[in-house]
Amino acid sequence: MSFRSLRMVLTNFLFLLLIFSSSAALDAQTPPGGLSGVVTDSSGGVIVKAAVRLTNSSGASQDTATNRDGFYEFKGLLPGTYTLKAVAKGFAIFTEEDVQILAGQTKSLNIGLLIQIEEEKVEVSGSSTKVDIAPSNNAGMVVMQGKDLEALSDDPDELQSELQTLAGPSAGPNGGQIYIDGFTAGTLPPKASIREIRINQNPFSAEYDKLGYGRIEILTKPGTEQFHGQAFLSGTTAAFNARNPFGNLPLGTPAPGNHSTQYSGNIGGPLGKSASFSFNIEGRNVIDLHIVDTPFVDPVTFQIIPQFTQVVPNPGTRYNLSPRLDYQLTSTNTLTARYQYFHNTDENEGSGQFNLAEQGFNQVNAEQTLQVSDTQVVNAKTINETRFQFVRSSNSETPVSITPTIQVQGAFTSGGNVQGTSVDTLDRFELQNYTSMALGKH
Repeated sequence: MSFRSLRMVLTNFLFLLLIFSSSAALDAQTPPGGLSGVVTDSSGGVIVKAAVRLTNSSGASQDTATNRDGFYEFKGLLPGTYTLKAVAKGFAIFTEEDVQILAGQTKSLNIGLLIQIEEEKVEVSGSSTKVDIAPSNNAGMVVMQGKDLEALSDDPDELQSELQTLAGPSAGPNGGQIYIDGFTAGTLPPKASIREIRINQNPFSAEYDKLGYGRIEILTKPGTEQFHGQAFLSGTTAAFNARNPFGNLPLGTPAPGNHSTQYSGNIGGPLGKSASFSFNIEGRNVIDLHIVDTPFVDPVTFQIIPQFTQVVPNPGTRYNLSPRLDYQLTSTNTLTARYQYFHNTDENEGSGQFNLAEQGFNQVNAEQTLQVSDTQVVNAKTINETRFQFVRSSNSETPVSITPTIQVQGAFTSGGNVQGTSVDTLDRFELQNYTSMALGKH
């Protein structure tokens, strides 16, 4: 390399070094800027802990929050253009762009936040709700199935009361009717066997002999292709009661305990390729108490007892059995048979208050129901269904005592119950045939 070339390289190097040194010195001599201000609401009150963010032109940002005086501040800012944002709960976001920061100067910028306005977006589609004029889809109908049935009571008496409340007032003096699989029935099946409940469906249908307001239709579960089952048990006992309500009994008189037990369960499954079954059971054992509290005259000493207290146990048992069989005769013909046995006993009914224990009577109710239905699909537009039902119900009442009745007006009644012994048996048959044809829209 020649001396001339070496001198040129050194000259260029010294020139570049001079440029970088001058630039560094210039930067070191540029003082930083700043930004500060107060965040207030529309009324002029300061906002504490409002979040404030400052972003430069390259995207780098700094965050701070207002103090108890609503004051915010950014220090050590390089000169340039910034974007300022502020936000607080319940207020709209504030944004200020093109904020110029000059060297050596602290810019003052106060922020006023506006109350956030709630916005709701409503989308209206072009499709409208289709009006269904089918009589079976009337607006007043209530259909319960699946998880809807779980909200109903497991107690059969309470279940019937709840359904009658949902059905509302009926037309006529006899109350609403209850149908089980299309048959009129007086006893509800076990809750575990119920598949669907329809209330007030098509009240003007010609299928029924009465106006359908207050009508309750219950459809039971058929068998399934796989075995399945479930069980339920609940109960109460006097051992878990708080205070003893019979603490004022005469000395030496034991207070009878009271308890209740309720259980239910079902099982179902296939019986070959063309048949299936289901079996349901429900039961309840209750020991309740009747309280006698009345003036009394001792029949031996004739001594007047101003307040005679007596506790009479009132046990009751109830169980309900319901097997069902479904058999497919052909691809278009299905036969269904269902049997239900209901039995209920109550002891010492009629006692309590002014009626002594010997005024009680024992009551037994039993009901047997056999239902058979045959459904045939005649063609694509015609279905024929034949139903037969036989119901035998019996009711008997037996007094605890058969001694003469003694009644003291305004006081007590003792001796045997005046109703005496009674037995009542009722047989009822029901035969139906319905043919449904779809003729098209009319």
